[in-house]
Order: sequence, then structure tokens, then C-alpha cells
Amino acid sequence: MVDFDFYANTYLGSAIPEKAFSPMALRATQALNGFRRSYQILPTDGISEKMALCAMAEVFYGASRQQAGVTAATVGSVSVRYGADASRSLQRKLLEQAKIYLDIYRGARR
Repeated sequence: MVDFDFYANTYLGSAIPEKAFSPMALRATQALNGFRRSYQILPTDGISEKMALCAMAEVFYGASRQQAGVTAATVGSVSVRYGADASRSLQRKLLEQAKIYLDIYRGARR
């Protein structure tokens, strides 16, 4: 897992306050481990994985700061669900950020 010192001084991040960083970094680590079950993930250099974790932590922090809105409504016999793909959207954002720093692909190694 990556620490706040790395985030602030090497990644040069400022979006996440120190108190909130550890839970976001843990979630990022868990998400990257989850991606490893579906993708081949290779670091591009000695710090690329930590850089990816910082970027992913910022995605989690941003998502945690968004206001929760109405996700479903029913009027009479009509029912509408909003934001049903929010989880997939978050996963897509996490993967996009990880790909900036890591080589990520499906299938056999290149």
C-alpha cells in the first residue's frame, strides 16, 4: 500500500487530505488487486504501481465527495432508475487511471 508521504511528495497530490488518505489508498489497493484477477498488470518502472494507486485513491476520494442523489423513482406504474451504471463507471475510471502508469491488458503476456 502507498503512504501519504509518497502521495504528497512524489506523486505531488493535493486532492486528498492526510486524514482521508489511508482509507482511499486501501480501497485503491483492493481495486488493483481485483483488476489482477481479470488483467495482466505489469509495472512500467519502480514507482509506477504506487503512482497508479495514488491516482486511483483520488478517484475514490472524488466519488466519496459527490452528493448522493435520487437513484430511483416510481410514479404510478412507471418506474425509472438513475445511475444504475455508477459502479461500472467508477470501475472504468479506476482502470483508466491505473493504465496511465501500468501496462494493463487481457490475454497472454506480450
